[in-house]
Amino acid sequence: MHEMGLMAEMVDLLAESAREHQVRRIDKVKLIVGKMTNALPDALLMAFDVYKEQELFSPSAVLEIEEKETIGHCAECGTTFPVRDNALFICPSCQGLRIDITSGRELYIENYEGEEETRYDN
Repeated sequence: MHEMGLMAEMVDLLAESAREHQVRRIDKVKLIVGKMTNALPDALLMAFDVYKEQELFSPSAVLEIEEKETIGHCAECGTTFPVRDNALFICPSCQGLRIDITSGRELYIENYEGEEETRYDN
């Protein structure tokens, strides 16, 4: 289950960003996950549940996942199409094999919401 490792890296990135932006606790995280990454949303949610026990997250923190379909673009005829089988990249219009993948490889934190640190200066 590589999702635990992926989530560990994402938590590190979130912690760094939260420090930089003086965010005390994170309430919500939105991930973009392409189908070609083979990262399973259910496994990412389980991994998040493990990591959200850290002080960085509020007890009610949630993970929202937006899956991106695999989209191909045929370099031969210009057709853009959803790729149904990740093993076969064949244009449905001309049966061409020169396919550029334009979506489906994404894996990133789109945004997060949290509570800012409170500072009192005298």
